[in-house]
Amino acid sequence: MNRYATLAILLTWTLSVSAEVTVGVWNIENLSPTAKRGFPELQGPRSLDPRTNQQLKKIADHIKDDLKASAMMLTEIHGDRTSGGVKRSSQLDVIVNELGPSWKYWLGQTGGKQSIAFLYDENDVELLRAWELKVPDVEVQGSDIYDRDPLVVHVRFKPNLNDILMVGLHLKSVQTNVHNHMAAAAKLIGVLADSKGRDNHGLPKVGKEHEVIVMGDLNDSSHKRRGFKFLFDYFEGIGYDHLGNPRRYPDTRVNGSEIDHIFVSKNLKAEVVRGSFKVHTVPENDTARNAYRKDFSDHFPLTVRLETHADTDG
Repeated sequence: MNRYATLAILLTWTLSVSAEVTVGVWNIENLSPTAKRGFPELQGPRSLDPRTNQQLKKIADHIKDDLKASAMMLTEIHGDRTSGGVKRSSQLDVIVNELGPSWKYWLGQTGGKQSIAFLYDENDVELLRAWELKVPDVEVQGSDIYDRDPLVVHVRFKPNLNDILMVGLHLKSVQTNVHNHMAAAAKLIGVLADSKGRDNHGLPKVGKEHEVIVMGDLNDSSHKRRGFKFLFDYFEGIGYDHLGNPRRYPDTRVNGSEIDHIFVSKNLKAEVVRGSFKVHTVPENDTARNAYRKDFSDHFPLTVRLETHADTDG
């Protein structure tokens, strides 16, 4: 074997073991061309106007330059227009146009004016399929467990072409709805862990895709409780890791709440780059957080880096 062939093999091996991709989640607070923002702290004359194109471009720059994300679950997206009978978001269109021609999004159709969207860069991520899990209404604590159905995407990462399932959630508001939130988690995991449940929803079979990441605004901080921690104990009891240190979990909202989270399945844990989970917070003072909320959101984005590798699913 000549030295050029050896070098080519070494380069191929290096790419296959060292490539990484950053994924994340962000409640982007009422991304709408018409709705006011600021609930519940800023209401009436104190509420914030819909974002300008300049502010939307700042959001795009934040995603690309600061978060360095290749794929994001976004919540509170208003599908204010239709194309081919499908809801689209005029404000998310502006963000995507600013990000560049390789960026695309898939918008959920449930949730009224606050849907879940999957935003991704085709240079790094191939979207194989997207679904909303159509779940009949189930009331717990007086409310349906899903105001908008979970968004599931099957993606393949480049260049190594391993694939995973990413799930976006936005659960019932108010942190005291712990039973509602746990019921929502139980329904989701009941589908993801069961071959028949996956078949019923058109998802890849368990043996074909067992690497899963669940992320979203869960409106829940039960990880801070003593004793039973509701959905957190449920997820972790069946083998999912909650990213971040629960004893020193960062604020994920401008008011200090810790309600946005990422969980990874046991089969995906090895791909999480050590120390890469991050909540992109700002200093804990009114000036910084008010300025952040005006241009960006009342929530901070969460990201994590995953190593990509040759696919190992059956």
